[in-house]
Amino acid sequence: MGLPKIEIIFKQKAITAIKRSALGVVALIVKDDTNKTFTTREYKNITDIVDEEYTAENLKLIKDTFTFTPAKVIVVRIDLNGKITDALKLIQSLKVNWLGLAKGIKSEQQEVATWIKSMEKIGKTFKAIVFNADTTECKHIVNFATEKVIFKDERAEQTGDKYIPTLLGLFAGLPLTRSGTYYNCSNLAKVSQVDNVDELIDKGKLLLINDEGDVRIARAVNSISELTQDITEDMKDIIIIESMDMMTEDIRETFKTWIGKYKNKYENQVLFISSVNSYFRQLMKEDVLDNEYHNHADVDVDAQRLAWLSVGKTEAEQWDIQKVKTMSFKKTVFLLGDIKILNAVEDFKFHINLF
Repeated sequence: MGLPKIEIIFKQKAITAIKRSALGVVALIVKDDTNKTFTTREYKNITDIVDEEYTAENLKLIKDTFTFTPAKVIVVRIDLNGKITDALKLIQSLKVNWLGLAKGIKSEQQEVATWIKSMEKIGKTFKAIVFNADTTECKHIVNFATEKVIFKDERAEQTGDKYIPTLLGLFAGLPLTRSGTYYNCSNLAKVSQVDNVDELIDKGKLLLINDEGDVRIARAVNSISELTQDITEDMKDIIIIESMDMMTEDIRETFKTWIGKYKNKYENQVLFISSVNSYFRQLMKEDVLDNEYHNHADVDVDAQRLAWLSVGKTEAEQWDIQKVKTMSFKKTVFLLGDIKILNAVEDFKFHINLF
């Protein structure tokens, strides 16, 4: 009787995937003593902001997050002498997609990067944009490295960290059908541009470029530069990580509705697996997953076999695949997914032969 309800939940999540991906929530950390009666403020529109609660500089940066289309901006305020870690502790209890500092020195940018790494290790999907941080190397960290930006408004030239609020709103508002690569940063007139753009991108830097009068994102990458068996080339692209995070959150949240309610036996696992596969099929229709690929979940046979071997069940070595599947292990469900996430078109190769 559990299957229909779970399938409905998954189907609703899949159908709304594109819409939800374009409605990300931003957490912007500001240091401001103007009004010390609050630690967080939530804004769904730029008109919700009370100007008198912030310094003129912070107010401009907060409003920058609405240059594009995030669903909501949560301002996390700390005192001028406050610690970034205090703000991060507040954010940990919030439902946030993208976070960053309105402005901050290098050591503070590094604090954010270090915290994101610690969150990734425990399965959290927070993503942050930091400015020229060191030793990032994390798929949930975007390391913005354009040194100078020139706004179209009265601010004119500013250091690159002042553009983080705009970028947070930009990426939070992008749907999974659109990459940030070559996106037009319409509130900028010009940026400082380095000669070795391709080299820095390969090193995990997000850069802006001047392009025939416009300012654009050179390539929407995170801070990953070193590939491993578990970190592939695709995972350097922000759109891929966004898709992975959405599926992780959807499956995890739906699984929570099963915790404690069902016995851990293969029959019940099959119900959940079939629902996950139904979810994948719907994501194929929504162009999140490649409909030319099989995109499938099943029992992780190798992991389940090893679990039994680890407790002394040596006969598990001889079990065939179906036997392993039916031998559920204590309180743990071992599942394995094989999917292909669709990336956006970013490169073009066209060779013409002349006769």
